[in-house]
Amino acid sequence: MDILADFNGLMDRGGPVMWVIFFAASIAIVMLVERAIQIQKWLKLASIDQQFAHDASVSDIQALENGLNLRSESPLRNILHQVRWKEVHNEDDLTKQINTLLSELMPKLNGLLPTIAVIGTLLPMLGLLGTVTGMINVFEVIALHGTGDPQEMAHGISQALLTTASGLVIAIPVIFFHHLLVQRLQMLLASTEQSLLVVINRVGSNRG
Repeated sequence: MDILADFNGLMDRGGPVMWVIFFAASIAIVMLVERAIQIQKWLKLASIDQQFAHDASVSDIQALENGLNLRSESPLRNILHQVRWKEVHNEDDLTKQINTLLSELMPKLNGLLPTIAVIGTLLPMLGLLGTVTGMINVFEVIALHGTGDPQEMAHGISQALLTTASGLVIAIPVIFFHHLLVQRLQMLLASTEQSLLVVINRVGSNRG
């Protein structure tokens, strides 16, 4: 109960903007956790796919066209599942299809990462908004009571500083972890592209 009371007291001192910062931060954290889990899952599958790309026969690769659950599989298998193998007559045909499918898959791989980046950028601005509203309250107190009510003035200044600090304290880890996830996604893409190149060479040499 003490923790809840302290939390409510903190939010009350920060004013309405503080609640906006809290909800934005909560949404960003949920999105970060979701992306982290999904990217980690894909990275584990990508290591398996590298071995598959090197060891599988052409018929094994083409067999992915049937009966694949796209939502639960790796980017490599997702792409190979969607290849129209009947239209593949040489390496160039396969390369064109894979490049198109890879570009279409990118938004799904990114998922909520662009939204997380936007929230991370907005959090300091929300803190600045809290600063402005807090200083407005201070000037309103001065206009009504002059400088004879230091307690009310202190409340406005506290609100201004608290929202600014909160926006920055939350934005820094959100932006940092977003950067880490982007780097891990780049690792996933690099691994997937290497496996796809192996598949393209294998199919091309078989049909060349």
